[in-house]
Amino acid sequence: MHVAIVGAGALGRVYGVRLAVSGVTVTFVVRPARQAEQTPFKLVRIDGDRREDTLASPTRSATLPPSADCVVVCVRADQLDAPLHAELAGLPNVPVVMLTPMLPAEYAALERALGGKRLFAAMPGVVAYVNELDVTRYWVPRIAPTLVDEPRPPDPAVTALVDALVASGLPARLELGVHETNPATTVAFIPLFMGIDAAGGIDALLGDDALLGMTLDAGKDGLALSRRLGKAAPWAGLLTRFAGRRTLRIGLAIARRRSKEAVAYVEEHFGHKLHTQNVAMAEAMVRLATEKGTPNVALRALLERLKEPDHAETAAPRPR
Repeated sequence: MHVAIVGAGALGRVYGVRLAVSGVTVTFVVRPARQAEQTPFKLVRIDGDRREDTLASPTRSATLPPSADCVVVCVRADQLDAPLHAELAGLPNVPVVMLTPMLPAEYAALERALGGKRLFAAMPGVVAYVNELDVTRYWVPRIAPTLVDEPRPPDPAVTALVDALVASGLPARLELGVHETNPATTVAFIPLFMGIDAAGGIDALLGDDALLGMTLDAGKDGLALSRRLGKAAPWAGLLTRFAGRRTLRIGLAIARRRSKEAVAYVEEHFGHKLHTQNVAMAEAMVRLATEKGTPNVALRALLERLKEPDHAETAAPRPR
């Protein structure tokens, strides 16, 4: 099997390397400036069956390989631009599996761009980041396996991809309705991380009563929107429903005792690296909430905070 992984960030590396070391042919599709890189991809899993994997010579390509049996997209939501749409549309009729979070309008736009090619929403079952030593450190939460929309009719390549993920040690399964579960889950939990981004960190958010209140209200807006989109993953609704000033402080204290690295990951990943995606997602959520007639006053206010000038230095697009 030949899998093309679009994006060589943390998520793309985990899926690509684990598949490659288990015997799958993997091509990492990167921007032209990164095609000539020769550095290996190193993974360290820090939970469960702690293990290390290294792909000494990753195959990098600036274009999608026509021999791929399946394409897995792992870029940020704000990187799903027209050139990438056109590149995916130019492929033979192979399935495209989207690990990138997509709201309904963005998903429909990509469906139109693909012109009838098979598109499958997916939800990652991996949490990962690349540290300062260029090592990808990751977790595989037991409660959230990788979910891929179950094809109707069945698609042999998508089934083979899920089987290959399981064989590589990454829990995965086919499930009906992931294209609805994914956006419903995303809008339910992401306002909290947008608030961390707007504040510049978790402690800063907890120390700013006005911004914290706005964030919690935006979380309620997100939960109302989630209910209109489908059934969210259970953990997402719980995270928002029970988030409050006191519970967040208690939760942070527990998290820092048990996993300082996870807290640092949330602050760096959601509070800095995903700023451009956070703005794009907030704009999309406001549009969607307006369309669906759900509350969005707090979401709009949080979006304006995210767009303030002090975030400008983080807004430049990064290469995939």
